[in-house]
Amino acid sequence: MIKKDPPVDLTDSLTMLGTNEYPIYLVRGGSEGAIFEGGVGAMGPVLERQLAQLEITADYVKQIFVTHAHPDHVMAVPALKKMFPEALVCASKPAAGVLQVDKAIGFFAKVDGIITESLRKSGSIDPDDAPEPLEEMRIPVDTYQADGDIVVIGDVEYNVLFTPGHSDCSLSFHNPSDGTLIISDATGYYLPDDFWWPNYFAHYGEYVDSIKRLSTLEAEVLCLSHNAAIVGADDIKAYFQGALEATEAYHKRIIDEVRAGKSVREIAGQLGEEVFARTQLMPIEFFQKNASLLVKQSMEYEEIAPAEQS
Repeated sequence: MIKKDPPVDLTDSLTMLGTNEYPIYLVRGGSEGAIFEGGVGAMGPVLERQLAQLEITADYVKQIFVTHAHPDHVMAVPALKKMFPEALVCASKPAAGVLQVDKAIGFFAKVDGIITESLRKSGSIDPDDAPEPLEEMRIPVDTYQADGDIVVIGDVEYNVLFTPGHSDCSLSFHNPSDGTLIISDATGYYLPDDFWWPNYFAHYGEYVDSIKRLSTLEAEVLCLSHNAAIVGADDIKAYFQGALEATEAYHKRIIDEVRAGKSVREIAGQLGEEVFARTQLMPIEFFQKNASLLVKQSMEYEEIAPAEQS
């Protein structure tokens, strides 16, 4: 079952907040809570309204978990820190390193501005919703998580899993007690009409391995970072199978076209156009640039040098 249109409760202790484009998850562990995902900056005022409706007080949330250091997953963290001053920001060590680089955060802020305008035009946020100006070009991280760690949120525990491939710093979180699985972009960009845009921006093989690893876990609620959550073990199993098949088919298409003599630019241009037609949240050049990364990662995995295309 697809769940969207936040705010919506997924379990007694898990609520999807934010917007359909950028879900953010509130876990309630009895005496304290945690936020998973750092979203885009415009989620700040959205979350403030939603959390007020839920009567979540400033001292309740103790941890804010960054799944990975991409601009659409970190830029609401400063706003969340203002809402919950006692909360610790938690991330993988590689992600924390990125978030300390002025140049990276400056670029993230530019992307954030483009996303904000797109969300306004689509009506997903109010006209006045906007990210607050950053006080510094960095996002401090208080604690690190790594594969095998256990995070405790009151009376709830999540196992930490390192799930690279989308990025070199991606974390997922699994609660085996109730079957909640938070995976961010580990399986790519999904639209609920069974469309996947594979996002192996860091490494194709690791991305496939991460999907396979996640698919073996007992899951009743699957929390994605874009467009939906999925409830029900059978639907989640089908989701992972679909994600894997879509990824392998995408990779094969790229390699077949490379071997047919098409250039990286030509392939990426077409792939980017196709994704842009499905979701116009960013300019077409954004999708084409990211599609170029996918082509290069597929080529690298198959050990095809750029010179071999001629």
